Amino acid sequence: MKLEIVTKNYHVSDRLEQILVSKTRRLDKYFPDGDTPCKIVLTDQGRKCKMEIAINYHGNYIRAEVSGDTMYYNIDTCLPKIERQIIKHRDKLSKSYKMPEVPSEFEFVSDVEPVSPLAISKVKSFEVGRMTPEEAVENLDMLDHDFYVFVNDANDNVEIIYRRKDGTIGLLQPLI
Repeated sequence: MKLEIVTKNYHVSDRLEQILVSKTRRLDKYFPDGDTPCKIVLTDQGRKCKMEIAINYHGNYIRAEVSGDTMYYNIDTCLPKIERQIIKHRDKLSKSYKMPEVPSEFEFVSDVEPVSPLAISKVKSFEVGRMTPEEAVENLDMLDHDFYVFVNDANDNVEIIYRRKDGTIGLLQPLI
């Protein structure tokens, strides 16, 4: 696995870097080719520290994020989280890319329930109007939904305005 450590307002000590390298090396058993990129982002947020681990395996993104008091605590919380996601999606990954079978004993996780694939329970069709992002925000507030789909007048692309968890508004612009 190709490990990339990125920091934001944080200095990584040599000891922390050694621990990150050794603990993430345990995830290599899930990715047989050694070229799988693993990006670790360490951020200092004042009294809290945030760690994000993102793995890109043949176009499939597996990501975990944790906030805690120290980075050492975050390592022990984030790695089991990402391993659970790998285990959850291993059937999808193995069918698509011939990933070898994963051993039955796992280093971080002891009990994982098998998850059935999600099925589409309802299909809804609607017309998409042409407008500016500002008009879409107004429509989002009027409809009292969490998102609003529209065609942007400026670039003729389908875009999505959504309400974020912190109450602010986000804009999704798909790349075509």
